[in-house]
Amino acid sequence: MYVPQPDSTPLWRASGRDTRFDHRHGPAEDRTARFDDDRPLLPDWHELLAAFCGHIGDQPEDHPVTRWSRALAELHLQRRHTRSGDVGGIDELRAQLVTFIDEWVSSRALPRGAARAESLGAVVDAMAAAHVRAVHLLRTAAKVSDEQVHAAWFLLAQMADGWTDRAAGVVGPRIRRTA
Repeated sequence: MYVPQPDSTPLWRASGRDTRFDHRHGPAEDRTARFDDDRPLLPDWHELLAAFCGHIGDQPEDHPVTRWSRALAELHLQRRHTRSGDVGGIDELRAQLVTFIDEWVSSRALPRGAARAESLGAVVDAMAAAHVRAVHLLRTAAKVSDEQVHAAWFLLAQMADGWTDRAAGVVGPRIRRTA
């Protein structure tokens, strides 16, 4: 569930609405030179869930991962309402977004530990799918206390916790050496 935060928190700054974040969207040579060491490279799970809900990720200045997260959730929602034979195009778009996330992270960060082998884009895609399913079950269940509803939200909470660990395994910035 998205919990609004005051404008002065790191969550607000990382959403892309704070001008200190703009340097990450500038020319490539500026990305590493002016990186904020006190701020994580990746959005936290609050921001991902906010993007899945459609609260952030719709502005060009928003963090790229939150923009792609929002798009993944929208594609999962569209997939839910599409006949099974017509989902090929949706799945291709999802695969592209997963690749965008992976390439964005790999071009800006040095992975640490197990994160080196993981596709963070695939993790975001799975979280988006779990979120869409959990919301669907919450809206369609006869009782909110239904075990399926609880299980879906519990799974999403576990995935959010896992995202925290995976995101902590990514260290930025990748330093480019000039010859």
